[in-house]
Amino acid sequence: MLKRQGIYIIAGVIALFVALHLGFPPDHHAPRTTGTVMMGGIAYLLMTCAILLSTRLAVFEDWFGGLDRMYQVHRMVGVLAALTALVHFFAVPRELPPGVDPIANALAPSAPLGMLGLIFLVIGLFIALNRKIRYSRWRPTHKMMALVYLLLTGHFVTAPGVFFERFSVSGVLLMIAAAAGLVALVYSIFGMNRRTALPYRIEAVNALERATEVVLKPVGDKLAFTPGQFAFVEIEGKGWNEPHPFTISSAPGEEHLRFTMKVLGDWTRKVREELVPGGDVQVRGPYGRFDAAQAGAKQIWLAGGIGLTPFLSKLRAMEAGDPRQIHLVYAAREESEAIFLDELKARAAELGNITLVPLYSDQGAFAKVEVMREKLPDPLETYEYFMCGPKPMVDGLMGDLKKAGVPRARIHTEAFEFR
Repeated sequence: MLKRQGIYIIAGVIALFVALHLGFPPDHHAPRTTGTVMMGGIAYLLMTCAILLSTRLAVFEDWFGGLDRMYQVHRMVGVLAALTALVHFFAVPRELPPGVDPIANALAPSAPLGMLGLIFLVIGLFIALNRKIRYSRWRPTHKMMALVYLLLTGHFVTAPGVFFERFSVSGVLLMIAAAAGLVALVYSIFGMNRRTALPYRIEAVNALERATEVVLKPVGDKLAFTPGQFAFVEIEGKGWNEPHPFTISSAPGEEHLRFTMKVLGDWTRKVREELVPGGDVQVRGPYGRFDAAQAGAKQIWLAGGIGLTPFLSKLRAMEAGDPRQIHLVYAAREESEAIFLDELKARAAELGNITLVPLYSDQGAFAKVEVMREKLPDPLETYEYFMCGPKPMVDGLMGDLKKAGVPRARIHTEAFEFR
C-alpha cells in the first residue's frame, strides 16, 4: 500500500519553495514574471524528486511503502513536471523589461537550453507512458531523462537575473535541489549497479506450465531478503542486456535463490528457450515492502497466476507454530496451470495454520468477493488482505472489498509495474 509520508515530503518541499518565492520576490519582478518563474521552479523540483527516487534508496522505500510504489510516484511527478514546465514555457514573458541590454541577454544560453530540455522532456514522457514500446527499447530511451535534467539545470543556472536570481531565498533552495539531484543522477547512472549487485551462477532452468523457474547459486555473498521481496535480475552475456524485476520465490534460509517467471514476452520466452546452467547473473536488491509477518492474526493471501511467487516464498520460510490463521486463495485458469500446487498442499498440511482455497475459472470459480464470502468462515471485514496477481483482478477485488466494508488500510497489494 502506498504510504503518504513520501507524498507529504514532496508536497512540503514544493510548498516551502512557493512560500519563499512569493514571500521574498525580487524587487524588479513583475507579478507575471514571479508567477511563471515559480512554475518553472516547481517543475525543476518535481524533476529532482523523480531523479532522487531513481536511486532506489531504502529510506525512500520506507517513505513510500516499497519500490513499486516509488515508481508510481516517480511516474506521477514526471507527468506533473512536464505540465508545469509547459505552463512556464508558454506563460513566461517574451519581452525584456526597460533598461535591460538585449544583446547581453541574447548571449545567455538559458533559452535554448530550456527549449531543448522541454522538447526532450515531452518526448521522453511520451515514450515512458507508451505501453506499446518494448521494455528493451524503452529502457535506454528513458535514460534520456538524465540529459533533460542536465539541460534544465543549465537553463535555470544560466538564466539572466532579470528572470531568475540564483541567490534569492527561493533560488538558493533550487541550487540545493540541483546539487542533490546531480549527485543522485551520477549515482544512478554510474554507481548503483557496481555497488549493489551480487554475482550468482545459474544452477538450473526448470520449465513449468506457462512459467520458468530459474535457480541461482551464489558466487560470493548471498542476497539477504525477507519473504515477499523482489530483485532485479541481469543475465550476463550477449543478447542479455537489461535487468528485469522478479519476485523471489525461495525462502531466505535456502542456499539457492529462486525466481519463477511467467512466459509473457520476448525476454521471458528467451529465458525459457535459451538459458542454460553455468551462466553468470547479477542480482540487485532486495526491494519491496509486501510483508505479512507483522499483520493481523487472520489473513487472506490472494494469488492470481504467477502472483503466487511472493506467497510461495512466505510459505517456504514459515515455521510450525506460527500463530496466524491464513487462507491462501489461489486463482488459476485450470488446475494444470496451478504451479507448485502439490508443494502448497504439502506445506498447508505440514504447517497446520494454512487453508488452501484453489479457484479454477474453467470450473466457474473466480476470485470474486461473492465466492470468497462463501469459502471463508468469518466475515470479510475481519481479515487482513494481501493480493498479488493480474491488475484487473486485483483492482476489481480491491473495489469490491471496500464496498463490502473492508477498510483500505487492511488491503495490501503489490503494484508490480515499472514503466
